[in-house]
Amino acid sequence: MRYRLLWLLFFLCNNILFAQTTDYNKPKLVVAINIDGLKNEHLTLLYNRLSEGGLRRIVDGGISVENVEFNYISKNPLTDVASIHTATTPSRHGIVGDRILSALDNDFVSITDDPTYHGIYSSLGRSASNLTVTNVADMLKIASPKSKVVSIAIDADKAIVMGGHNADGVVWIDSEVSIASTDYYSKIPVWASSLNSANLLADLIKKAWRPTYSLHTYLFPPFSVADGCFYSPPAGRKPTELMGSFVYTPYANTLVNELAKKAIDIEALGTDNYTDMLCLGYNVYTSFDKTSELTCAEKEDIYLRLDRDLSELLRVINEKVKTEHTLIVVTGTQSETISEKTLSASRLPTGKFDGKRMMALLNSFLMAKYGQVRWVMNYADGNIFLNNTEIDNRNVDRERLFRDIFIFLSQIRGISAIYSAEQLQRANGDNADVAVRLKNYLCLGR
Repeated sequence: MRYRLLWLLFFLCNNILFAQTTDYNKPKLVVAINIDGLKNEHLTLLYNRLSEGGLRRIVDGGISVENVEFNYISKNPLTDVASIHTATTPSRHGIVGDRILSALDNDFVSITDDPTYHGIYSSLGRSASNLTVTNVADMLKIASPKSKVVSIAIDADKAIVMGGHNADGVVWIDSEVSIASTDYYSKIPVWASSLNSANLLADLIKKAWRPTYSLHTYLFPPFSVADGCFYSPPAGRKPTELMGSFVYTPYANTLVNELAKKAIDIEALGTDNYTDMLCLGYNVYTSFDKTSELTCAEKEDIYLRLDRDLSELLRVINEKVKTEHTLIVVTGTQSETISEKTLSASRLPTGKFDGKRMMALLNSFLMAKYGQVRWVMNYADGNIFLNNTEIDNRNVDRERLFRDIFIFLSQIRGISAIYSAEQLQRANGDNADVAVRLKNYLCLGR
């Protein structure tokens, strides 16, 4: 699967000039917003339907930087979020995706999973240990220890990667139907635990998602509507069984927004002489469409509701901090650019690469040549994980092994280039070279 990163930066800070460094010009509050699935063309298309106080205000009052080039091959939106917040490549910051292969049981685990810590309102311990460099939030805390950093997102990985190693509060919407954190950050903020006590999430997951406006006013038809709803929680399901769908409803964004407003108020962000940072992670994908296309009323409705949420957030910021003292940075991450359905309708070549089938075929081929052991341990995001223990134990010639793998995989449709980790380490040259860009993505040991 190919990923493309779209950077949208909007600066809402009337009195900040980058060339000036006096205290008078520094922002009191930096708000870093990442919206998974955001695309500039969507904002243009929906512009006339946006409120004056939300996304339209950000677009009109800011600077937009589009189609920024980057020097690695992106395979996961979390990788891109880490690159945005660290200003370096995955080979350095270590976040090569949202999952990494565990050597203990040959299974994939979240890149933020860390059993040495304990979850708060969650059974899983997590940390930022796999983020191997400082991010912008870390550097702010180093430069100004009295500054506060708060990170809130729909998923744990993004909240932790944005918050960094020394945030004052990092929370997310957990699959265990809670607003959760980890004792890596010592404790969960009181403004987050208070919403748990109020059962806000438990109430939201039971809520049907109805169109905000009459269906005929939407630019696109709905993917599915039943009893006037885009989505209704199935009756009889446990709350934990509803979470997978809930995070792709607009109510997940609304919950992030409520947490953000609570944090601004209770933490008194941006009210002293020390610059504070608030990192927020939203989403405009639906459960059935994770492409960058805008072709259904459901995604349109998520945009319009998020617009209202951001309008309310900006109102609170202006009330508590003033927007002239606030720097707002909005970035968007994307996955597949065009759906298979759209490509097929246009009679363009399409299809999905079956990694599991490839892995099984390759393993059978290697067994026939090198013996009856499992040579291919796993596959994910274009990476094949070989059984290095057996390769060493049997003294297999690695160059010959890779040559055989190359010949075999070259015959499989959908594979355009094949490199070993050793080849990528030796890659040198221009960033236009695929091998160089893959090298910048590769992080040894991940």
